[in-house]
Amino acid sequence: MDNWRALLMLAGIFLHATTVQEIDRPVFVLIAKTSSNFRMGTFFAVAGLLSLLAIAKRGADPWLARRSFQIGIPMLFGLFVLAPLMSACASWHAFGTMMPALPELGWWHFWFLVDLLAYAPITFWLFRADRAHAIFARIDRWVERDRPSVTLIILAVGVVAAMSVLLVARLASMAGMLAEPVWAAHQILGYAPLYAFGVILAGSPALFRHMTARTGPAFTVLAMVFALCLASRLLPGGGKSLFDGPASLLNVVTSCLCPPAVTVLILRSAIAMRGTPPLFRRISDAAFTIYMVHFPIILALDPLLDPLRLNPYVSYLLLVGLSGWLSYLVHRLIVTRVPFAAMLLNGVNPAKPRAAIAE
Repeated sequence: MDNWRALLMLAGIFLHATTVQEIDRPVFVLIAKTSSNFRMGTFFAVAGLLSLLAIAKRGADPWLARRSFQIGIPMLFGLFVLAPLMSACASWHAFGTMMPALPELGWWHFWFLVDLLAYAPITFWLFRADRAHAIFARIDRWVERDRPSVTLIILAVGVVAAMSVLLVARLASMAGMLAEPVWAAHQILGYAPLYAFGVILAGSPALFRHMTARTGPAFTVLAMVFALCLASRLLPGGGKSLFDGPASLLNVVTSCLCPPAVTVLILRSAIAMRGTPPLFRRISDAAFTIYMVHFPIILALDPLLDPLRLNPYVSYLLLVGLSGWLSYLVHRLIVTRVPFAAMLLNGVNPAKPRAAIAE
């Protein structure tokens, strides 16, 4: 499962390389839609599963302390060092000044670390609650007794996530000048049910076996989402109002229903995998570093490629290839050799060195 988590992280390169393209192309839109509808929600579900496995292995208090350091240090470095540099780079490219304008300010791609740190108490609480009240054993008995519909479970997880996002969207619409920071909270609340879904799957072996026994229910949910998107095209205006922005109804529904279905398919694939090729294992070990630094590298490379006036697709492929390769070099040549860099970019405690990927 670590390999799948790393793959989902690394796929961010393909998304972020589209953000600096000045021409919207259908392929770039498709990549963005695929990322929002599948990648990040699935990542958090897998992260939740692996987090409970780690806390069961290490114990609640040691795991929480380790997690706080492991995620907190890269988060602070990303938000207070890399993010301002990225904003300055984007502002220079857009406006010719290193002083970032408002559109360029933000937490960039480091929001996922904020989420992971915020979700640590979910794992901690569920683990402690299970020790006190045997929650996962009760879920096991329910699954073995009632054999609940896998399709309905997937839909239920998606509906809870969608309701969370729509609630934040409603609050943002009433927040006036604070609308943007309020809306930013949807990235935490919206993915929390998916993370909790992964935690519960890890804690309940019966539910895990039940959910991954067949691929049919997951594909059924994905087919339903696809049919819903097609049906929306029959509405006046081609249903464009349903896709107008991240908070629009169909965007929320699709981005919340697809991840639990894809998670089930990934878990089933992980069970069937027999081994990991050495090359992919090395890349997987570097995934945390690559995710941390690839976007700053993309923003640094873009002004160098822009004067060449390349075809947008050629520019995109160069950005993906170069940023991925340079990010990997940062890991191999710096992070693995300099303990301070490993701490800042991977959250590795210098006193307790280990493999650089978040548990």
